[in-house]
Amino acid sequence: MEQITGSINNGLIYQLSRYNKSEYLESTIQSSDNLGFLTIQARFNNNNIYCYSITIYILCENGSEKDLILEKENMVREIKRMNPDSLYGELEVDNILFGTKINLKYFLTHTLKPHIGPTPHNHQHNNNNNNEKDNIKSHNHFEQVEPIKIAIIGSGIGGSSCAYYINEEFLADRIHRPIEITVFEKEKVGGRTRNIDIQGKYTELGGSVVHPLNENIIGLINKLGLKIKKSEEVDNNHLVIWNGNEFVFSQHPYTIVNLLKMLYNYYMSPIKFKNARDDVINKFLKGYNNSEPFKTVEEFYTNLGLLEVTKSTAKEHFCDKLGISTEFVEDILSAGMRVNYNQDYDNLSAFAAFIGLAGTDDGLFSVQGGNYQISEALLNSTNAKVLSTHEVIEIEKVLKNNHDDDDNDDDNEKKQIIYKITSKNLANNNGDDNDQLSIDEFDIVVISTPIEFSKIKFTGLPFTHETLPKKDYKRVHVHLIAAHSINGEYFGYPKDHPIDCILTAYNKSLPFFSLCENSRGKLDDGRQVFKIFAPKKIESKLIDNFFVKPELLHYHVWSAYPVLTPAEKFPPIIIDDGLFYNNAFEHSVSTIETTTISSKNTARLITNYLNNNNNN
Repeated sequence: MEQITGSINNGLIYQLSRYNKSEYLESTIQSSDNLGFLTIQARFNNNNIYCYSITIYILCENGSEKDLILEKENMVREIKRMNPDSLYGELEVDNILFGTKINLKYFLTHTLKPHIGPTPHNHQHNNNNNNEKDNIKSHNHFEQVEPIKIAIIGSGIGGSSCAYYINEEFLADRIHRPIEITVFEKEKVGGRTRNIDIQGKYTELGGSVVHPLNENIIGLINKLGLKIKKSEEVDNNHLVIWNGNEFVFSQHPYTIVNLLKMLYNYYMSPIKFKNARDDVINKFLKGYNNSEPFKTVEEFYTNLGLLEVTKSTAKEHFCDKLGISTEFVEDILSAGMRVNYNQDYDNLSAFAAFIGLAGTDDGLFSVQGGNYQISEALLNSTNAKVLSTHEVIEIEKVLKNNHDDDDNDDDNEKKQIIYKITSKNLANNNGDDNDQLSIDEFDIVVISTPIEFSKIKFTGLPFTHETLPKKDYKRVHVHLIAAHSINGEYFGYPKDHPIDCILTAYNKSLPFFSLCENSRGKLDDGRQVFKIFAPKKIESKLIDNFFVKPELLHYHVWSAYPVLTPAEKFPPIIIDDGLFYNNAFEHSVSTIETTTISSKNTARLITNYLNNNNNN
């Protein structure tokens, strides 16, 4: 145990004792001249720190053990954040004495209900060390506040960023009680941002790139201190678009040449598309500045003037409404839709197409070591409890009597809503189902995984799993190939012109959506790694035709994103009081960034829900 002692100019004495995580941390601030006193107690639990009232910042210079100070401005700011009537309103921090190194920030979060004023006569101050523990108890005028227990189902970008944004709401003092976040994950942290190791270097299987306009993700990456790298996967110098018979486009090293080729072949269609896309993106970016959270997906798009774009196909909007030529859409724009969503313009919603085609710009990047690290870092920053290999099988809504309303058994309005979550530990393989099951109670539940992937049973709620709106999910077949090069001759391309990426035009009979060099780079033997997205597994004979001396390194099939047809009806975000569906937004568009927009909105809805309940 370490102790810090010091004084402030109004005569108050403080003492902070630092304990190991398995012990308790206690601090006493006590007046020596009857100005008043209070006791601060805290405890460690599952690596989370729960304390009271004032945030104590103890800083150290360059990690050194010497000359430690308690930062005056931060201390004053935190005191002023609270109700000044509840804690020595005239308190000014002036001189803090030296202390002992603590690298943590102690966030003191419980609600204070201290005794203020002269020390009551029935409290005797005894400085005898033998009675120190009794003195601490006798001076405790705090009423412990139960934390708000929040469950998040799913630990992908959606679940992890939702945990982060809920914690941000709390740290900003918009949630006025301590919180405990528990994350249930049946597989591995990261969700659909996942990769595999190939000879000591990672290769992305899921969400691969981040766009420079992705305000939320870029902000999170910077705050979390993650390192980025420019995406080579989309900066191929020798990119072509193939329609099954011929190449309809071949990239030139100079952008101006590519633009002139587009205008020559497709006249005004490229300009019409760019103007329309920029208009949609600019409207969408205004959604970052919403003063209030949106309660439904329809509300979000209606407020931005974009609902109509989500209700029509790219074919209807691009060709029929905007007058963009079918040839330009099928030859050029379809390549971006097929590589991003593995879907075609005659079924894909216009809004999803616009967002996907924004992702073909320059400046894309990814996180060094894999984008799954975003989820890991987000959860680590919140100290959330992560239950890996735990599949949620039931959510039951229960009404409980409040402690003060035990006599009102029939008054539902005065009862507390609790959600019981039954989860199954998939790592427990002893054959006894009862040993695998556990039941936990929560005040708030956020479902941040597609309902379509789950088998959650809803009990005590006015809906069932079957009645919630759902979408089919696109089954993507990923092939990772090691080869010396793409066999350009097979595709009818000149032998002396290398190709490093083949995208495909609109043609439903083609065996793949895209075939490109992967950012993994070359193997030790000099071969390049390529990644193929395909509608089904490609026969080895075809792979031999596509490449020079190929080897299949890895084959993976997964449901990468929804089939993004125009949505007739979006799922609810607020499923029930205290029950939220974070993935409702994904029925309109599926990207890393839009997932964080939904998560931040869900966190704000939870804040409003909690504050409204406290005011009633």
